[in-house]
Amino acid sequence: MKVTIAGFNIDKNLIDKLPEETTPETISAAYARISRDPRDVPELRAEARDQVKKARRSNQAIVFGMSHHSVAEHAYFNFDILQISRLALEELEARRIGAAYTEKSQRYITLKGDFITPTEFSQQDKETFKKLIELQNNFYLNNLDKLTQYQYEVNPILAEKSRAASQKVISDKMNRHKNTLEGWAKEDARYALSLATQAQLGLSFNARTLEHSIRTMRHSELAETRELSQKLFNVTKEVAPSLIILTDPEEFKKAFKIELQDDHFKYTKQNLKKMVALIIENTHGNLSDDHIPIKIISESNEKLILEHDVDKNIAAAIIHRNSQLSIEESFQIAAQILSNKANGKEFFDEVLKYISAFDSLPREFEFTGDLKYELVVSASNYAQLKRHRLMTILAQDYDPSLGITVPPSIKAICAEDELLDVCRRSEELYFEFLPRYGKAAEYCLTNAHRRRVLIAANPRELYHISRLREDEHAQWDIKETAGNIMKLAKKVAPNSFILVGGKDQFEKMKK
Repeated sequence: MKVTIAGFNIDKNLIDKLPEETTPETISAAYARISRDPRDVPELRAEARDQVKKARRSNQAIVFGMSHHSVAEHAYFNFDILQISRLALEELEARRIGAAYTEKSQRYITLKGDFITPTEFSQQDKETFKKLIELQNNFYLNNLDKLTQYQYEVNPILAEKSRAASQKVISDKMNRHKNTLEGWAKEDARYALSLATQAQLGLSFNARTLEHSIRTMRHSELAETRELSQKLFNVTKEVAPSLIILTDPEEFKKAFKIELQDDHFKYTKQNLKKMVALIIENTHGNLSDDHIPIKIISESNEKLILEHDVDKNIAAAIIHRNSQLSIEESFQIAAQILSNKANGKEFFDEVLKYISAFDSLPREFEFTGDLKYELVVSASNYAQLKRHRLMTILAQDYDPSLGITVPPSIKAICAEDELLDVCRRSEELYFEFLPRYGKAAEYCLTNAHRRRVLIAANPRELYHISRLREDEHAQWDIKETAGNIMKLAKKVAPNSFILVGGKDQFEKMKK
């Protein structure tokens, strides 16, 4: 047996000192030849390095001509993303496989009020928007010290350890207990902050995921996300053109003599919204509350859906994601459609209308996992939930009618009314902007505002979520959600879920 390091990620400033045609495409091209070329892999890599143009032609022929897209996963890219909004970040981080993200934390870093001004807004509306942001930021800045003091008062043991560490001249940066208490204050103060708040992150994509993200985000409803797509393309097109060729219609046509089919990315989402709106208009008023074609058990804002009809699951997920209906209403409509064979076929024909040979099916087709839930979560909660990329996550748009999530600490320092006022004024501007700017109106909303989300996960993934999110170090909002998810799971499968719980409780549970 021989094990050789074929390559690894290094900083771009070091890459700039290497020969001009240094590219990860050579790794992909060499590995693509393994299945058909008897030579040893190091020899294949040496040939690819020496003949970059040939390697690129090989990539085009194998990755796209033969549809062996997995070969592109051997090439990896690292990106620094700065000055991006929390709202656009949600679209970027929708990619789950072949992706890694590390964000600037609103828990560990004191925010300074930086935000993104949407280009969709008129000049007058930008000024109005900035005044709203100032109101939201003022809540954060004015209440941060009060929330910190509150955490010191209700956590006396940690507070004493923090003070003891300070007396030992341990720096604030290394004072773990102080950072924990201040972090809890920061994560609660942020519930007043806008989804336009600036973020930054380190992002890593393999080439296949990069290409898919560029194509998807190019047709986003947000101008900021479309700009992000173009910038990702611009910084990689010279480095690895053969691996992102599906993002460039002109180069694709040159290489393969056919037009690039982008209809799925352009039209499917808006087509589904129109289709679902029409179905709701024709059927919603005729539905009977006496019969919901699924069994649902609830725990606070969490519902566990017990249903095993695959077509019905997928149809309901499509209706739910492309509307503002509850899961019960979505399943009622799905059942009515599928009760007629012709109507069911017509529905799925429309869903798949713009799919080409290069496209994955809509994510709603994953909604057949063993345990399925509808959750109502805050934006702050969702920012953590979406990190669990091995489960299906289907989110509706943010919906102010679902109310807001108020941290208990904000109630304790008597700042709840102030937060409610901030959120009320945020909603007023949201509803004023919604007819003019559509999705971009969500920039006005806060981390406290809520949305409905469908998730589907197998028991193994639910155990992972429980270990991480029910642990004593977990943030309280998602910890509450995870706890209710597991309560519901244990009701339907008490033996399978006998050991769910946070890491801190594992030994106790096992005993």
